[in-house]
Amino acid sequence: MASGTITVSEADYLRILIHGTTAFELLRTGLEFDLFERLEAAEGMDVEEVAEAIGTEAQPARILLLGLASLRLLEKKDNKYVNSEMVRRKLLRSSPRFLGPLVDIQADIINRSLGDFAESMRQNTNVGLRHIEGPGDTLYERLTAHPELQEVFYRNMGDASKKAFAQILDRYDFSGLHHVIDIGGGDGTNSIELARRYPHLEVTVFDQESVTRIAAQRTEDAELSKRVHFHPGDLFTDALPEGADGIMFFHIFEIWSLERNTELLRKCYEALPPGGVCLVYNFVSNDEGTGSMSGGLVSPYFLTLASGEGMTYAPKDMDKAIRDAGFSRVERYDGLGFSHSLVVGHK
Repeated sequence: MASGTITVSEADYLRILIHGTTAFELLRTGLEFDLFERLEAAEGMDVEEVAEAIGTEAQPARILLLGLASLRLLEKKDNKYVNSEMVRRKLLRSSPRFLGPLVDIQADIINRSLGDFAESMRQNTNVGLRHIEGPGDTLYERLTAHPELQEVFYRNMGDASKKAFAQILDRYDFSGLHHVIDIGGGDGTNSIELARRYPHLEVTVFDQESVTRIAAQRTEDAELSKRVHFHPGDLFTDALPEGADGIMFFHIFEIWSLERNTELLRKCYEALPPGGVCLVYNFVSNDEGTGSMSGGLVSPYFLTLASGEGMTYAPKDMDKAIRDAGFSRVERYDGLGFSHSLVVGHK
């Protein structure tokens, strides 16, 4: 088995699909019991040692270890269970690629809704939203009534953005811009990093009022707080902040229909001065509509829960919407990793 590659038989692949809920709960439970950290610190444990460490009887510990080993997350060496290399890279909290926040949002918010995927398809709306009480017709509105879930949601979004945004900073030069609006900027992760990288740049996070409160708590640096602003507002009903020559439309395109995205991008176009730019950065599928796997697995969430109308679109969809919104010149950056593309519209 090559590093970074796991080969399974067709039968096992189907078992993972059919028993996917069980596979997820094995992973989630391992994280809940801090099992991977405990195994790493001890350089491996047997069943009895694991049971004592996590505070269970031997039989439940044996079941958990069997399941995690069958999923290739654990290995057996000298009668002791140890972490696989994949766990060391992505499931230890000390790892820069730790996936814990993604597991949390799946467990606490997304998974409960996905049983409504078929009915959401029939009705072409987010039927799964019924599992989260509160105001509004989207997940983002409902989360305002659940601060603890909102914190889980934006912790994952911030974690994912931090990993993906580094690619933007390596590929796109912001030095010619003076003031950038980060639409739907969430907890401010991108805005703070952008302002840190470009000391001349002013950045404004534009998001729901309850979200900007979370974001404002993250700017403890006095110098950054002078250049990173938080402007509460509704993208559909409120005017965008004035004076910006750049707009970041990040992880928004996937939420809405193509028609609604074109309307929103037209609003961005009208808010920009001549020469201004709008950067659309998103999870993407390929142009052929056959992958990637992450794009295929994320899309049902947007239909069933998030908004009832979005999906993981292809870069060509983003390109067309930007042109239809009025932008005269378009740049496209593919192959950015994490199944992302950047499409930039110039006014």
